Amino acid sequence: MYTYMEDALDYLTDYASKHHIRIMWASLSPITPPGSNFEYRSVVMNSNWHNPREFMFQLAHEISHVIHGDKGDVYYYHACFTGKESVEYKANVGAVKLLIPFYCQDTDIQCVNSANFMEAFHVPHYLSSVVSEEIKKYYAK
Repeated sequence: MYTYMEDALDYLTDYASKHHIRIMWASLSPITPPGSNFEYRSVVMNSNWHNPREFMFQLAHEISHVIHGDKGDVYYYHACFTGKESVEYKANVGAVKLLIPFYCQDTDIQCVNSANFMEAFHVPHYLSSVVSEEIKKYYAK
């Protein structure tokens, strides 16, 4: 049975491919976070991550690093994400922006719920205002 998260993975994989970003999956320690490299236009995801519910947001986050041209190997998983000027905060906002079109596609605005989006993609709570704003922007088009 094909699931919603498999659809999300296909969506992100297609997005990455269209932007010439390579996604690699590796079975690493359950506490080894994913990473990305702009120079090689690559993302490495940990298929053994201790919380698989975070996969889609992590993947969107790492793709966002590459899209934004964040230099070097980005490995700041435990860094402060909430500082709005931080590279990690910006990648999280980019991840939200990548996932909103998938979540909202073919859905009437009355049926869209930012809390459900955040739960589905395991988005950190401090991004709730970003999620609400990006949903509004999506439907304002």
